[in-house]
Amino acid sequence: MARGMISAPQPEAVEAGALTLKRGGNAVDAAIVCALVQGVVDPQMCGLAGFGTMHLYLPKQGFHGFIDFHTRAPAAVREDMWADLI
Repeated sequence: MARGMISAPQPEAVEAGALTLKRGGNAVDAAIVCALVQGVVDPQMCGLAGFGTMHLYLPKQGFHGFIDFHTRAPAAVREDMWADLI
């Protein structure tokens, strides 16, 4: 890959993602590797049950779109339901 960018809180995760791109992986490969390494080196801040949005462009496949992997709150959620935990 000629150009790419990796962003993560921990440098080890960034290095793993960058190495994935350097060895021929695409952005999705790098994101997965980066997330897995981030989960090992900083487990209290991330994990496999995370959520987010991915803007994905794969020119060879002609794909340009968004993948939304946010969760929904249950209908019974109330604004005050966690107040006694603070």
